[in-house]
Amino acid sequence: MKRCFTVGVFAVPAIVRDCEVRIKVNVRTDQERQKEIAGIDSEVKIIDLLGGGVKEGESFLEALVREVEEESGCQMKSLGEFRGPLVAGNDMAFWMPIELIGDPRPTEEALEHIWISRDEFEAENQYRCVGKLGKEGRMGRMIREAFSFYGASVFTYSP
Repeated sequence: MKRCFTVGVFAVPAIVRDCEVRIKVNVRTDQERQKEIAGIDSEVKIIDLLGGGVKEGESFLEALVREVEEESGCQMKSLGEFRGPLVAGNDMAFWMPIELIGDPRPTEEALEHIWISRDEFEAENQYRCVGKLGKEGRMGRMIREAFSFYGASVFTYSP
């Protein structure tokens, strides 16, 4: 039997702020649905990376360029190859480190854009990556790998 996957691509831009590598996440637009699925209270804001699904006929890179523009209003510059795949259930995801060109601005696809540090991601704060594909699953693995990539590979910083 052939197994079918939903394939997603995600972009992870990062900066150094307050002596820490921080990555950009989106506050999801479907908060109520996600909160119901995750069984969490209304104070939590569910976060996700820039990105989404690959449409039929698109390459991974074409999908990522489209998603970054839709969700951030920015163009992107690749800083490396696609990493992954990370598999969870019937979902398979790839991520790529990027630099955003221009100032991110909320679009119809994103309510808010925030920069989080690894400590903030791991803490139980108001922003969470939830569910089986979230903090302990595929999305959490992508975010942790991105912190490691950017921390070791891209930035040099002397406080």
